[in-house]
Parts: sequence; structure tokens; C-alpha cells
Amino acid sequence: MSTDAQTENLLEPIAAELREFETRLAATVADDLGPMSAAMNHIVRAGGKRLRPALVILSARLGESDPDHLYNAAMGIEFIHTATLVHDDLIDDAETRRGMATIHALLGVNPAIIVGDYYFAKGANLTAAIGMPIIDVIISRAVMTICMGELLQLTSKRDYDQSVEDYYRKIERKTAALLSASCHCGGIVARLDEQRANALERFGHHLGMAFQIADDVLDYVATEEQIGKPVGADLRQGTITLPLMYALRDDAVASRLRALLAREPMREQDYDEVVGLVRESTAVQRAEHHAHEFADRARAELSVFPQSAPRAVLEKVCDYVVERRL
Repeated sequence: MSTDAQTENLLEPIAAELREFETRLAATVADDLGPMSAAMNHIVRAGGKRLRPALVILSARLGESDPDHLYNAAMGIEFIHTATLVHDDLIDDAETRRGMATIHALLGVNPAIIVGDYYFAKGANLTAAIGMPIIDVIISRAVMTICMGELLQLTSKRDYDQSVEDYYRKIERKTAALLSASCHCGGIVARLDEQRANALERFGHHLGMAFQIADDVLDYVATEEQIGKPVGADLRQGTITLPLMYALRDDAVASRLRALLAREPMREQDYDEVVGLVRESTAVQRAEHHAHEFADRARAELSVFPQSAPRAVLEKVCDYVVERRL
């Protein structure tokens, strides 16, 4: 089963809500001026797993919410996520995402910066329209945290001796922060009490950590066809992730890895050899173990909720993020 089919099957219980989300998202994009709308429509057409809006919807279904508030939260967070991708692609000089040209590849660097900035603001505008100040606090804090994570990643490129704690600090800012905000905002719009809303916030954080570690493992073990970009793309950009960090601690491959990584500049065959050494080391298994640990922590946070269809789907999401192959 393809990953898209896996995702569709997993989210079948909220299929109607996701269709409504897509309808409202397209209408909101169409409301913008021509060039801005065309740029975002290009990204929207590329699709994606829509994990963040799905988490907003599933979290909100643990209580009762106003539909307009729910969809504004889901769209606002998706726009903010998309804005981060526009800027990430620009920073990484990536030409494609999910097989489609990136915004800066289509329009140039300066327009891409403006498009990203615009949709950060548009996302914030949608969530502000809900009229719950706590959501504005959650969203603004998440965006600040994401920016700090991006800066930490940029300033630690090719630092092969950084600690696992340093890595965790980066991914909790770059990835976990927005998944945590998605679940927290879903709980807020559903008017859940503080205990349950905070449990959702922690659930999203642990889920985001599991998601990013699993994603970093895929960058080493998947095929280029599966992930839509060269295997070892993070490595080529100088981003050090958990699989490489653990491989550098594996005596069976560490010396060969360090010799390759010391080459300046590294050649394509060097990158391929590094990927091969990571695959044959114990690193992938160790990293996957930590991804499962975070997924288990996420699942445990759901114990404050009675058994229900939304809770069951959120529990399955914990398995999905660590078992997906794309």
C-alpha cells in the first residue's frame, strides 16, 4: 500500500472534515491577488499528508467545537507550515518538493521570501479571527520556536560532534513545536479543560519528535523514488541527524565515516559511501528505537481521554509516523 493510501485509510474517520478543509483552503487561496494566489495554489496542488490540519480536527473531535473556528485553526496552521516549507526550500536551495518545482525555482528568491512572509501572516490572521487570545499566543510562540530551530540548524551545519541533546533541541523546535500547537489548538477550540488541552499539547510534542526522527531515518534508508529527493539529502546540505550521529559512535564504521566526512569537497561517491556505512551500522536501529519511544510517550498522553473514535485514530497516528516509508 502506498503512503498516500495509508494516510487516506488512517484518516478515513475524518474524511468528510478533510474534504471540507480542502474546499475552504482552496477558496481562501483563491481570495488572494493573482500572483500570490497562483504561488500558493501551486503548493496546495502538490498535496502533502495534511498531518497538521488532521491533528487539529482529531483533537477538536475529543470535545465540541464551532466549525468555523475549527477550520480557521486548521487552515491557519497549514498556511504557517507551508510558509516554513517555502523558506526551508529557499535556504536549502531545493529545486523540487514532492516532485514539483519549489516557489523560488519558479519565481526567484525575492518573490519566494515575500510569498513565505505573506502566508505566515495569513495563517496568523486566520487563527486570530477565532477570537481566542490563547490561540494567538500558542501560534506566535510556535513560529518563534520554529525560527529558532532553523537558526540552530543553520549554525550547526557539518558539526559532526554535536550531542544528541543538541539534535533534540533542534527537532523539537523545527518540527515538534507545530505539531504540538496543532493538537493544543484543536483542544482549545473544542473548549477542553486545561488538563486535557495540555495533554494534547504534550501528545503533539512527543509525536513530532517521533515523526522527525523517523523522517531522518528515511533520509538514509529509503529510495530516491520513495522520498522524492536524493537519499542522504540532509547530509549533502550539511545537516547532521540522529542516524549519522549514532553511526559516528559505532566503532565498526566510525573511522571510515570520519575519513570521508573530512574530505573537502566531498564527492557524490563519498556521500553515497557515507549513506552505505550508516545503513550497515547499528545507527538506524538505535534511531528507530528512539522514534518508537517518543511515539509511546505520545500514546500515553491520550489516557486522560475516554475511548472514542478520535482517540483511536490518534493512537494509530502514533504507529503511522514511525512505520511510514515516505
